[in-house]
Amino acid sequence: MEITQVSFIAFFWAFVAGLASFLSPCVLPLLPGYLSYISGVSVADLAHSSRRVALASAAFVGGFVVFFSLQGAALGMAGSGFGDFLGFYTSSVGGGKRILEVIAGILLIIFGVFALGVINPQWFQRERRLRLMRKPAGLIGVVAAGMVFSVGVGPCTGPLLGSIYMLAIGTQNPAAGASLLFVYGLGMGAPFVLSGILFTRMIGAFSIVKRHFGAIKIASGVILILFGLLLATGELSVITNWMRGWLPDIEV
Repeated sequence: MEITQVSFIAFFWAFVAGLASFLSPCVLPLLPGYLSYISGVSVADLAHSSRRVALASAAFVGGFVVFFSLQGAALGMAGSGFGDFLGFYTSSVGGGKRILEVIAGILLIIFGVFALGVINPQWFQRERRLRLMRKPAGLIGVVAAGMVFSVGVGPCTGPLLGSIYMLAIGTQNPAAGASLLFVYGLGMGAPFVLSGILFTRMIGAFSIVKRHFGAIKIASGVILILFGLLLATGELSVITNWMRGWLPDIEV
């Protein structure tokens, strides 16, 4: 990945990670409660107030997408400073960037191991549920609630969100980091909005997903480990260059 480019693979993973985060046990099972909370509509009436629920869910998603993007910009800026610092001490062109890639790759592998459940530290096993206390007042309040959600959901989606954080740092560029977290937010937010519009149908579909939480968790862990290995060994850039002819890099 060039400093001012983000590969299609990274954006694709950011969106998939966002979608998988939505399907996590501390978000999907609580979906009716979230929609009721932000819209002011009772759970029993969600299916009959689709317009109001859809508008509220769009505002809620807008709030956490914006805040995720701000986090990505900050991480990209931090990565730039850290990369320059490492490059100064390695005294080689691109040395800092390569060290960052190795560190990020190792952390992704660790996140993948945690996701698989091979190692279960106590702090990682504890159930975490985001609690939003006061009901938001108006759409501005819903947007603010979305921003709070983007902070509170982090511990619950640790490996997935952490992997995008690592990629954002590795870009060493605020715009690139913001773009990755923006796409991650879209991956998590799209099902929220669709659920507001088509509540009954989406809840029916999600009930099937709930029965396969274990498989989703394993698949996420395996992908994280593979992604981390490719990043740490430098093979991700090789694959990206090979795919460049038919999968675009996105300039930011």
